[in-house]
Amino acid sequence: MRDTPSLSLMGWLRSLASAISAYIAPILGFTILANLLLLVSPFYMLQVYDRILTSGSIDTLIWLTVISVFLLGIYAAAEVGRRRLATLASVELDTIISDNMFTHFCDDPQEAIEIPSRLRYTARVKGFLSNQAILPFFDLPFAPLFIAILFVIHPLIGTIGLVGAVLMVVIAVTAEGATRATFLEVNQKDSQAFELALGLSRQRSAIVSMGLTEGALSRWKSIREEAHGIALNGGRAEVSFASSAKSVRQMLQILVLGAGGALAVQQQVSPGAIVAGSIILGRALAPIDQIVGGWKNITSIREAWDELGERVLRVNDGRADMPLSRPDPILLLDRLAIAPPASEEALIRPFRLQLQGGTLVTLLGPIGSGKTSLLQTVVGAWQPFSGKVVLGGRDVHAWASDDRGPYVGYVPQGVELLPGTIAQNIARMGKAEPEAVILAAQEAGAHAMILSLKNGYDTLIGPSATVPLSAGQTQLIGYARALFGEPVLLILDEPTANLDRDSAKHVIASLKEKAERGAIVFVATHDRAVIEQSETVLAIREGGVISADANRYLASLDSSARKDPQQISTGVGKTA
Repeated sequence: MRDTPSLSLMGWLRSLASAISAYIAPILGFTILANLLLLVSPFYMLQVYDRILTSGSIDTLIWLTVISVFLLGIYAAAEVGRRRLATLASVELDTIISDNMFTHFCDDPQEAIEIPSRLRYTARVKGFLSNQAILPFFDLPFAPLFIAILFVIHPLIGTIGLVGAVLMVVIAVTAEGATRATFLEVNQKDSQAFELALGLSRQRSAIVSMGLTEGALSRWKSIREEAHGIALNGGRAEVSFASSAKSVRQMLQILVLGAGGALAVQQQVSPGAIVAGSIILGRALAPIDQIVGGWKNITSIREAWDELGERVLRVNDGRADMPLSRPDPILLLDRLAIAPPASEEALIRPFRLQLQGGTLVTLLGPIGSGKTSLLQTVVGAWQPFSGKVVLGGRDVHAWASDDRGPYVGYVPQGVELLPGTIAQNIARMGKAEPEAVILAAQEAGAHAMILSLKNGYDTLIGPSATVPLSAGQTQLIGYARALFGEPVLLILDEPTANLDRDSAKHVIASLKEKAERGAIVFVATHDRAVIEQSETVLAIREGGVISADANRYLASLDSSARKDPQQISTGVGKTA
């Protein structure tokens, strides 16, 4: 959860209104009409009690009833209109937030980590609009109008209404102060429990095999019990305020009826004014009552908006990069320094390297030296600590991902496929000719394996999958995805790690073939078979990058003085 100051209630409402500004005016228009037409019922009562009963005119009663029913029909249409607009606003807001979220996710690796929580917050805000929980805030400004009408009926009745409204507002403000901190603490605990449960689901095999179930479950239950305890303590206050608001509203209506009756006996108001005053008071207090009753939900939405508000305001300016033609196979790492996102210190010091098409380069280094970080930066997923990555004359990190993507193939160390069919995954979730998908699979050595599956290329991956894929099968499909579209640059992180000997030989031969056909192939590996096909070796040592001719490096491995494949002497290589 971000440590940011929470918006005030009015600040939150203004911020939300600015995000759905196109819908505010029409909703307000329908709200004005609906609230004015709420006066039809008390006016009808007033006329029936004060005129019809005294005059006995059935014709007047019929016409009065017809007009009232017609106006209430218009009220129903206005109510439908504003509720429909609130639902449309929720869809629009969801689109804005989601589009911006996934746009910024391309620019900031931290956004990718937080997307599940962002989507939950988005669902809360969307529900606040689609469930019409926002409408009482539109009705609230009309409470003074109804109270003013009560003063017109009689100052005493108006005073009761005004005191009641003030009392309800005091209850609402007190509820805000008493329940907000508790609710936020409960949400924090719930988020911790959710993240732990998510981790358990992803690591089931390790948990079951090492007998961690009891400890993990105990930890999860402990967090949930803490959340339940806090929620129960805070729930008492919430229920008390909601109940108090309802009780106060009922008491006030009784007081208005009683005061109206006393005034009617003294002939200061008409009998119809008694009923009309009670109805109008109910209309005046209804939005306050609804807001207090739904305060827990409002607090939840405000917390979600605190998390999402900044992203909502980052609206896309509508500019789009002009699509570029296929880049020349020239990769320049210009004074490039590498660091993980949000790190303040470089993991790899600045170095310079230029690679031409037709080159196969292997990257070596001990665990934690920064190999994966370097690949993530070269491929454009992470921002460089300093320097630039230039492909075909274009800065990779200033190049729109959707335009750059078709020219880059990437196989991460842990390949994960998206829910969908195998064919859709190989085609990168885009539309593609079957021949192109099959060609990529054949080049990756995955074609025969895919055909052996019951549904072949239509085999589903993800929650709907009926046949789970092994790590090796997943890696081959991930490699086919990287090869799809004949990319200029191929980046691979331990591409043979999960493969059997035959599959690994096919992948290595494929990498060599791609390099011979003009692509730049950049591979992080400790597989000697891959190194043997390389022209150049890069090694990361103590934060520096050293380059060496692959043949000389292999010769050094075979010498008695160089048994460790992580080390390259300065006599063998040169600083990149």
